[in-house]
Amino acid sequence: MNPPEPHVTIVIVNYGRVVDSLVCLESLARVTYPRFSIVVVDNGSNDGSTDAIERWSGRKIPVELIRNDINLGFARGSNQGMLHALTANTDYVFLLNNDTVVEPDVLELLVATAEQSDDIGMVGPKIYQYGKENILDSAGTRTIPWLAQGFLLGHGKVDRGQYDNPGEMPYVTGTALLVKRTVLEKIGLMDEDYFCYFEDFDWGMKAREAGYRLLLAPGAVVHHRGSRTAGFGSPFYMQHMVRSRIVFARKHIPRLLFVCAFIPYLFLYRYLRPAAILIFHRRWVHLDALHRGIREGFVFPINSRI
Repeated sequence: MNPPEPHVTIVIVNYGRVVDSLVCLESLARVTYPRFSIVVVDNGSNDGSTDAIERWSGRKIPVELIRNDINLGFARGSNQGMLHALTANTDYVFLLNNDTVVEPDVLELLVATAEQSDDIGMVGPKIYQYGKENILDSAGTRTIPWLAQGFLLGHGKVDRGQYDNPGEMPYVTGTALLVKRTVLEKIGLMDEDYFCYFEDFDWGMKAREAGYRLLLAPGAVVHHRGSRTAGFGSPFYMQHMVRSRIVFARKHIPRLLFVCAFIPYLFLYRYLRPAAILIFHRRWVHLDALHRGIREGFVFPINSRI
């Protein structure tokens, strides 16, 4: 008799986007993998999210709902869901953004890749832009760590199979990330110094430093609407993206490179350039958010540093 497939707990963080979350859940109801459960962490939504998700769960498949009174951020919310999964003795956690739609075979393909070797710690799917046929959101990642800069491979490009040769990645984007229980037990959960953004980059570095490989499973497919919760280009996005970039740099970039490379890059490319555009278009709220994010990034008391 063959042993049962590993159990996967899918963790979704929701904040005020109940329609997106319900569309995501509908796609999960069609997943063909035999052993999985769903945990939704609601970060203080006031749009009726929790009631709607509970109703959906009653009609379709069970969903464990964790309610927060306030928005705790992506990293902390994800950690709540992962802690719940660990207490339930799951074998894998699949972190999934609520603005995604998955293909039915996504878990089979991700788990099959992860099960190939004990040193494969995290696996990511190929991600397409939602509603755009064959247009990639990402097919892996690459980084310039000393600039605190991550890149999504293939972003915005037509998928012609050019990224279908699986290779190691520096990190798996938190949009859709399968991680082994043993990795969680060895390196811990996401760093909650990041409210959102860069927590996946940081986590990937820690996993690789612990000896794990991070792979792409190109046959596994997720469709992503993209930055719908935070709003790409919104004041929130501008504040937290630059804040998290600086926090990451303070933790991981050696002091000489921090001063000689990161600070000039931050000032010229991540401050002067966007500030000039914002001033030209008189977007004062966005400019204030940019300033607030830079200030918070430098004064925030971080838990660890290289």
